[in-house]
Amino acid sequence: ATRSTETEKGIYREDLPRVAQATESRLLGPVMGFVGTGSILWGLFARSQDFGGFQERFSSLMDLLSIDRVGSSFLVDLAIFGLFQGWLVDDDLKRRGVEPTNSTLATVAKYVPFFGMAAYLTFRPALPSQQDD
Repeated sequence: ATRSTETEKGIYREDLPRVAQATESRLLGPVMGFVGTGSILWGLFARSQDFGGFQERFSSLMDLLSIDRVGSSFLVDLAIFGLFQGWLVDDDLKRRGVEPTNSTLATVAKYVPFFGMAAYLTFRPALPSQQDD
């Protein structure tokens, strides 16, 4: 997954591949937020007759993470992505012509896990269009 080097002219919406253009939709953030909220609620409350209450589930998760390298490495991956997320948001805002240091949206996206990124994807400024020039 590589892309060509950016030039001074900037990136326009029309320059993106079709899949990337689909990710420019304002619906992406709310859909991600809905799926994430559903997953959290499912993990906390679903099938309690089979898997017990919160205490039992939490204990089971801790046991799993203490013996399972894949589960533990997933947590490390989440931490690394959390660190890179700030850099990625700043880069995306610059590409959209916004200075990240003055953006409340960038601050929310960087420091509010998951839901900050969903908010960013919902409210970020649109890429410029060649038709606008």
